Amino acid sequence: MNRGRTAPVAVGVVGAAGAVGRAVLDELLRLGVGPVRAAVRHRPGRPLPAEVGLWPDPVDVTDARALAAFCAECRVVVNATGPVRAVGHRVAEAALAAGADLVDVNDTAELPEPPPYSRLLRWRTAVIGAGLMPGLAGLLPGLLAGDRGTSGGLLTVRVGGLPHFPSAAARDFMDRLARPGGEVTAVWRGGRRVPGALAVERDVRLPYFPGAVTAIPYLTEEAVAVARRYGLGEVHWYTVFGGEHTRAVLDRYRAGLPPVQAAVDEAADELSRATLTDLAGRAAYQAVTCELDGRALVLTGTDSSALTGTAAAHAALAVLDSELPPGQRHLADLPNPAHLARRIAQAPAVTGLRLLDGPLAELPLEEGIL
Repeated sequence: MNRGRTAPVAVGVVGAAGAVGRAVLDELLRLGVGPVRAAVRHRPGRPLPAEVGLWPDPVDVTDARALAAFCAECRVVVNATGPVRAVGHRVAEAALAAGADLVDVNDTAELPEPPPYSRLLRWRTAVIGAGLMPGLAGLLPGLLAGDRGTSGGLLTVRVGGLPHFPSAAARDFMDRLARPGGEVTAVWRGGRRVPGALAVERDVRLPYFPGAVTAIPYLTEEAVAVARRYGLGEVHWYTVFGGEHTRAVLDRYRAGLPPVQAAVDEAADELSRATLTDLAGRAAYQAVTCELDGRALVLTGTDSSALTGTAAAHAALAVLDSELPPGQRHLADLPNPAHLARRIAQAPAVTGLRLLDGPLAELPLEEGIL
C-alpha cells in the first residue's frame, strides 16, 4: 500500500465528467497542480482539458476494484460524485485504504452508518463537506467571528441564487427536505434546535440576490456546527432560489414528502429540470451573505457547481501542501478560514468577496450588476 506521497498522480478526481468534477479539474490546473487524473463512468461527450490524464478504464463508485485501482495511483483523491446517500463511504474507503488522502464534496458525516475507515485516519487526511453548502457556507462566518468567536450573537446566512441543480445536488436537497426533525423552518436558539420558528419567504427582495426570490429557512447540520463553534446564541440559515419554476416545485413540496424514496427521487428530478428552465436565456449566479453583530460578508459567484468544485480543489491543495494533520474534518472547520477564503476568492468562479463594516445594503443589486 502506498502512503500517498510517492504515488505518480498528485490528484485524482472521481466523477470528473460532471459539472462539479470539471470545475475541480479546471481549478487544479489553474493552481498549477499536477499531474491530475480523471475517473469517469462513461467517456465524456465533451473532451476534458488536454493536461488531464484520463484513466483508461471506467470507474463506477459501486465497483470496488475499479475504485481501488484508480485510487492507488493518487496522492489525493477528490470525490465529485453524489448524492451522498447513494455514494456513501465508498470513495472515501477506497482512497484511504489505497494510501491516498481524501477530499469529498459530500458531508459523509450525515450518513446513518459510521465510516468503515476510522482506523486509517491515524495516518491519512480526509476533508469532507468540501463544496459550497456544505463547505464555503460554513467557512465564511468565521471571517466575521474571528478567532475569539462571539458570545450570544445572531448570525443570519443566506445561500443560493439562480443555479442549475444537477441531479445529484437536487437529490441531496430534496432528501434533506424530506427528513423529519424540524430542519426546514427551524432556527438554532439558546443551544438547541427550535422547529417552526421561521416562515418560508416568497417573492421577497434581498440584498445581493437580483429580483424576487424564495428564501427557505433550512437549518442544516453545518449551521448547527457553526453555531456551536462560535458560541452563537441564534442562527437563521436560509437557502435562496431565484427562478419562478423552481419556486413552483418547492411550493408543491413545502409540506414535505411521503417517506418513500421514489417520491424523493421524482421530486429531485422535477427540481433539477425546473432550475434548467429558469436558466433559459439567463446567467446562473450564486451568492452567500452573512450578517453577525452589525457586520456583513458577501461572496458572489458564477454558479453552484463551479463554487463547489473550486472549494474542493483548494481543499486538495491544502492537503497536498501538508497544511492539515491526519484525521477527518469538514472544510468549514479548517484552520485559518480567512486565509483559505482569500485564496478561493482569486478563482474565476468567484466574482466578488466583500467584508462590510455594517449591515447589508437595504436595496438588492439589480440583475446584471453581479
